[in-house]
Amino acid sequence: MTHPPIAPPAPPAPGPSSVSAASASTASAAASAAPAPVPPSEPPRRRSWSEGAARLRAATRTEPGRLRIIGVVVGGLLVLFGVGTSWQVADRYQAADTVLESSQPLSAGAAEIYRLLADANTAAATGFLAGADEDPAVRQRYEENIANAAGRLADAAADSSGSAAAQAYITLLNEGLPVYTGLVETARANNRQGLPLGGAYLRYADEQMQQTLLVAAADLYELETDRFQHDITEARAWPWLALAAGGLALVVLAWAQRRHYLRTNRLLSPGLMAATATATLLLLWLGGSHWLARAALDDADGGAARSLSSLNGAWTEALRARGDENITLVARGADNASEESFQARLETLIGPDPESPGGLLGDAAARAAGDSDGEAPIQRAIEATREWAARHAAGRERELAGDYDGAVEQVIGGRGSTREMFDRVNTSLAEAVAHEQEQFEAAGRRARSRLDGLAVGAVGLGALGVAGTALGIGRRLSEYR
Repeated sequence: MTHPPIAPPAPPAPGPSSVSAASASTASAAASAAPAPVPPSEPPRRRSWSEGAARLRAATRTEPGRLRIIGVVVGGLLVLFGVGTSWQVADRYQAADTVLESSQPLSAGAAEIYRLLADANTAAATGFLAGADEDPAVRQRYEENIANAAGRLADAAADSSGSAAAQAYITLLNEGLPVYTGLVETARANNRQGLPLGGAYLRYADEQMQQTLLVAAADLYELETDRFQHDITEARAWPWLALAAGGLALVVLAWAQRRHYLRTNRLLSPGLMAATATATLLLLWLGGSHWLARAALDDADGGAARSLSSLNGAWTEALRARGDENITLVARGADNASEESFQARLETLIGPDPESPGGLLGDAAARAAGDSDGEAPIQRAIEATREWAARHAAGRERELAGDYDGAVEQVIGGRGSTREMFDRVNTSLAEAVAHEQEQFEAAGRRARSRLDGLAVGAVGLGALGVAGTALGIGRRLSEYR
C-alpha cells in the first residue's frame, strides 16, 4: 500500500500584533534613513520706522503723495503758530496782570511801610521835645503810623507767602516793632517825670529804628522792586516762537502756491489763499498788539515807575532828615552825628547847591517835565526844602548860642518853624507820589488791554488756516481720482 508524502508544516500566519510591530520597525528604519525635514524660513520682519520711511519715499514719487506731505507741513506750522501765539500771549498777559495787580503794589506797599516807620520815629521825637505840652495831633500821628505799619506788614506777609526772603524781613520787622514802641513809651514816661534818662531811651529807640527796622524795610522794598522789574521784563519780552512760526508758515504757503501755479497754470487756490490771509492777519495782530503793549509798559517802567522810585527815595530821605533834626535837639549837643546825617540827607534831596536843585527831587522834576500835574507838587517840595534848610540853620545858631528853648521852638513850633516846611514837603511829595501811581496804573491797564482777545483769536485763526489748507490741498487731490 502506498502512502502520500507528508509535507512539512506551514509557518503560522502573522497576527495583528506582528503586523504592527513590523510596520513600526520598518517606519523607524525609514525615518532614521531619511534626512530630517527643514522648517520653512520666515521672511524677515521690517521695522515700523523703516516701513514708514519706505512709504514716505514712495509717496514723494507721486504728485498726490507730495500734495499730502505739503498739506501736513503747512497745517502743522499753522497749528504751531496758533497754539504758540495763544500760549505766549497768555503768558505775557499774565505777567502784565501780575505787574499791575501784585508786584508793583507790593513794591509800593514796602515803600509805604518804610515811610510809616520813619514818620512814626519823627513823630515820637517831636512829641518828646514838646514834653508835657505834646500836641495830641502829634501823638495821634505816631499811633496811626505804628498801627498802619503793622497792618501793612500783615498784608505783605499774606501777599509774599511764596518768598522766603520777604517773609524773613517781615518777621524781623514784626519782632522789632514792639521792642521799638516799648522803648518809645519808656522814654516818654521818663520825660514826663523830668528824668534825663528819657533822652537816652529815645536815642536808643531811634538807633533801633535807624539800624534795624528801617534797614529791614529798605531791604524788603528792594526785594519787591526787583521782583517787579523781573515781572515787567517778562511782560515786555517778544513772543519769538510765535513770530517765527508765523513767518515760516507764510513762507511755506507762498512756496506751495507758487508750486501750484507752475504745475497747473492756475493763479489762485482759494483754500491756500484763505490760509495765507488768516496767517497774515494773525501775524499782524500779534506783532501790532505786542508792540503797543510793550510801548505802554515802557511808559509805565521808564516814566511813572522811575519817577515813583525817585519820589519814594526823596520822601523817605525827607522823613529821616526830619528825624535827624529832632534827635539832634534830643541829644542836647552830646552827639553831632545826627546833625551831620541831616545835612547829608538834605544834600541827597536837592543836591549841594540849593539854588540849582539836583538830587532826588531834581531827578523827579526832570522826569515829570511836561506833565504839569506831576511837576507842580515836586517844585513845591523843592522850594519848601530850600526854606527848610534856611530855617534849620537859624535854629542851629540858637542852639549853639545856648538858646535851647528857642531852638526847640524853631524846630517844632508853628508858623516860621522847620516843622511848617517839613509838613509842606511831606504833603507835596504825597501828592506827587499819588499822581505818578495813577499814571503807572493807567499805563499798566493800557498795556494789558492791548492783548485782550488775542489768545483766543489766535486759536480760531489757526483753525481757519488749517481748514483753508485742507480745502486747497483737497481740491488738488480730487483731480487725481
